[in-house]
Amino acid sequence: MISQHKPMPQQWDWVTRFLHFGLAITVTLQLLNSLVIEKPEPGHPLSGFEALMLDIHEWLGMAAFAIVLLHWAWSLWGLGGYGARHLLPWNREGRTEVATGLREIFKGRLPSGGPKDKLAGLIHGLGLLAVLGIAATGAVLFFFMPEDGKLTMITGAASELHEFISIFVWTYWGGHVGMALLHHFIARDEILPRMFSPSKK
Repeated sequence: MISQHKPMPQQWDWVTRFLHFGLAITVTLQLLNSLVIEKPEPGHPLSGFEALMLDIHEWLGMAAFAIVLLHWAWSLWGLGGYGARHLLPWNREGRTEVATGLREIFKGRLPSGGPKDKLAGLIHGLGLLAVLGIAATGAVLFFFMPEDGKLTMITGAASELHEFISIFVWTYWGGHVGMALLHHFIARDEILPRMFSPSKK
């Protein structure tokens, strides 16, 4: 069960940082790789390079799927409840803090980030749901798509969802990277070292 009594930490633990780093690498490589892959079509076999790029895309996708599942599991059960409250601030206090964060943005102030920032947490949570969705639909294609690319009802629906969710993953990725750079270079907030440093301090 998820404990609701463990206090929010000042910094993220090393497991969360490790999983975040793994997602950052796999999702970034996946998105860049998606720009050059070609989907197999019946009667039109892929060239050697195209097949290699598709293989890389599939295996990166499976790695991202495993990592995002671990991330959700750790957030929901491994952090004494505060990971879930950060990513899904559904209670009254969380909704109030999200609204406050939005007002601060409209005033031209960046959110603070970190475990206590509910707006940043909600955005992270929605982004992780998008990554989970695109990775899950990719897993369906990985296991059930025939080599010749012929679509069935299941793989056809998974393919359409995969492409649709990719819009949100691209949006999340661009916004996430952009906000991190704004924090680091404009606000002079050491958010990148805090997230990726192996030290808890």
